[in-house]
Amino acid sequence: MIYRKTIRTQFKGCPSITKEVMDCLAESGVQNGYCCVMIPDSTAALAITSFWDKRGLEDLTDELARNIPTRVSYRNQTSPYDASGHVKASLLSSSAMLPVKDGELVLGSSQGLVYMEFDGPRTRDFLVMINSAE
Repeated sequence: MIYRKTIRTQFKGCPSITKEVMDCLAESGVQNGYCCVMIPDSTAALAITSFWDKRGLEDLTDELARNIPTRVSYRNQTSPYDASGHVKASLLSSSAMLPVKDGELVLGSSQGLVYMEFDGPRTRDFLVMINSAE
């Protein structure tokens, strides 16, 4: 089963999409298998990270900005944010494959799925594919 979900992002925002993915899993009825989450955009990425303290996400985005700054010297120049967003998204990941056990995503106790917006704000889609191993 493939689900297409839409979210509205903020400029350089990091919204959790964990609940939306878990809702897709519940709707699918799959108890054991895998779940693939994919972000089909070149200036956004998917992160599996701790979400219980927002300062951790701020540290993540600050560190990415420090190491991959927004600047006007990129050759691909729709905008400086777009250009640096392409680099950040390429270095991170646009998808993740997660195991499903007993109808739940197998994640650490404080882990969640975070949509990393490097440009925006935008209306963005992400895909959730769920397959049963039974």
